[in-house]
Amino acid sequence: MGSDETFEAIAHPLRIKILKLLAERPMGFSELKRELGIKSSGKLDFHLKKLGDLITLNSDGKYTLAKEGYAALQAIITIKKYGWQKRAYLINTVAYTIVVAFVLSRIIMEGVNPVYLVILVLATLWFAYYSYLSIVKRKIFKTCW
Repeated sequence: MGSDETFEAIAHPLRIKILKLLAERPMGFSELKRELGIKSSGKLDFHLKKLGDLITLNSDGKYTLAKEGYAALQAIITIKKYGWQKRAYLINTVAYTIVVAFVLSRIIMEGVNPVYLVILVLATLWFAYYSYLSIVKRKIFKTCW
């Protein structure tokens, strides 16, 4: 299964739920159907076929995750984990930019005020710390290749 097929396989929330359930333990068709709350056997069969090589049948006839399935599930977890961290970092960057623009406009209009300088220094220190934490420690911009 190529990367395009893998991404298509994990593109549906129900298929992600199937992978998570199978990561806990192998399950038979009817057990999966019951756990997922699906009434239609055809619907479950469709999604199981879409998962392709990510799942397999074990010797007991139960569905289980294949090695590729565990890798796909790990990718989903990683994307979910770092996705919110990147958004939080971008929101912090926007907030910092707004604060700096506001403070600088006040300094230009009213002259240098110690309060504005304190705000500017504190905002810059926070942003530097948060950037270090996000980029160096959390490695939110670490590439996968």
